[in-house]
Amino acid sequence: MKRLKILSLLLVLVIALTACAPEAAPAADTAPDTSEEAPVAAAEESASAEETAPTRTKLVIADMFTPEILDNQQSFMGYALSHGLIGQPLLRYDGDTGVFVPDFVESFSISEDGKTMTLKLPAGYKYSNGDVLDAQALVDTINRYVSISPYSYDYDGMESVTAIDETTVEIVNAIGFNVMNPTFMGSFGAAWNVAVAEAVGDEAFASNPVGSGLYSIKTEWAPGQDLELVRNDNYLTNNPLVENKGPAYMEEVLVRFIADGQTRANELEAGSVDIVYGLPASAISGMESNPDIQVFKVTFPGQISISMNTTKAPFDDMAVRKAVAMAVNRDQLEVALNGSVSAEHAYVNPSMIAYTSEAQEYAKELYPNDTEAAKALLAEAGWEDTDGDGIVEKDGEAFTVVFLVDSGSVPQTDAGPVIQAQLKEIGIDVQIEQHDRGYIREAMNAGDYEIGLYGYIWVDPDILTYRFSEGMSPSQFAPAELGEMLDVAREVPDPEDRVAAYLDVQKYLLDNVPMIPLMSENLYVGARSWVKGITILSPDQLVLNDVTIIEE
Repeated sequence: MKRLKILSLLLVLVIALTACAPEAAPAADTAPDTSEEAPVAAAEESASAEETAPTRTKLVIADMFTPEILDNQQSFMGYALSHGLIGQPLLRYDGDTGVFVPDFVESFSISEDGKTMTLKLPAGYKYSNGDVLDAQALVDTINRYVSISPYSYDYDGMESVTAIDETTVEIVNAIGFNVMNPTFMGSFGAAWNVAVAEAVGDEAFASNPVGSGLYSIKTEWAPGQDLELVRNDNYLTNNPLVENKGPAYMEEVLVRFIADGQTRANELEAGSVDIVYGLPASAISGMESNPDIQVFKVTFPGQISISMNTTKAPFDDMAVRKAVAMAVNRDQLEVALNGSVSAEHAYVNPSMIAYTSEAQEYAKELYPNDTEAAKALLAEAGWEDTDGDGIVEKDGEAFTVVFLVDSGSVPQTDAGPVIQAQLKEIGIDVQIEQHDRGYIREAMNAGDYEIGLYGYIWVDPDILTYRFSEGMSPSQFAPAELGEMLDVAREVPDPEDRVAAYLDVQKYLLDNVPMIPLMSENLYVGARSWVKGITILSPDQLVLNDVTIIEE
């Protein structure tokens, strides 16, 4: 690709681009049938590659996320860069048109009743190691995901998956494909080589998986090491959002996992890396004026919220929860976090499917930032500062709570003290405790906590089903009425109707305020000017198909 293209879904999860998102993503059956558009062979693309006249063929990327494993079927986290370079999504999401489009598959269609999806695969396709990737191989990989993934519920409602012939897969799902499609558009739902996994065992495959992505693992990888990748010469794509449909122009990629943001920025400025996935917001102003550096901003779909344990005092009292909601000043958070986050008021942000600004406006009207009103709500609930120390009490007990923060999340660790100060203004004493994400997830799911920050990144609002279901709800809020609303919303096929259904869900949650939406994370991608052809696909996927390096 000779031009820079940023395709934004503005899904706020993981990643919302800075443009306006569509009101909703259309159902999968609106996707175009591209069965007549066979992937372009690598030989046909060679002329385009030569025209770019690259000055070198090895790309160095600094990534802010350090994966523990690379097999996305076993992983809790979907790292858009490392996982996405090895695994090839079945579909992509076109944020400009609001439809799902093919990537690995040649075409896909949904039956009239919305319950059967037919996937047409390219004939003669292979994994990066040369093994056949036909319809049965895809069936095997879907079945493995269901049996091994911590997110096997992504295939909720699936009744069968069948290889009709060598290039045709049929999936029957009783609730439709709203839940499955977002999995297909990322490396979670990619075709991973089950035969190799069975031969070497899941533990070995976790670190050195085999997929059909743009690149494959060059040298054996272990957690904590840099990731060396080599071009997958078997790779083809039907993705209409990239120009190069064959193997990558760049022959090798070195992914350096650098946890410290300023170090990543320094490496980019020094020219020792070509691309940085995750620049610190504090470095952006200086880089935007640097002609040698390109900067792109996207916003993750999803959000970080304040989660309160609704089954235990003091947050079993809705008046207390509403007081906390009114005490929070999101504008202060944006400033304090140097633009690394964007304020959010509702549960579905602009980068997510089924977004509507109506939910945001409803939330702002319901919970304006009003310290005095928040104090009044606490007083109505029996919390008053009787000894003048600035902390309210009730029945002789001071309002002191332990506030859990993910030690591995820079936005959370930076936001913690700001929220602590804001809640102190209404008389709540917040004691911050930092723990790793796994500890916090287990504590919240078990209801063994009081209050804390909780985040999720996902493009589809069906994520709410798993945040407000019994046994998986951080806030311990899972009333049957809400469950019924979520069950209905996830199956709605019409995009506009789906927006309306999730608006009702959001209003219900805002009325009961078990969690307080706070902010979505912004992602800054930086690249040296010599990197040409960068594409960022919704929601947060840095795609290297068209990338070349032309140093002047």
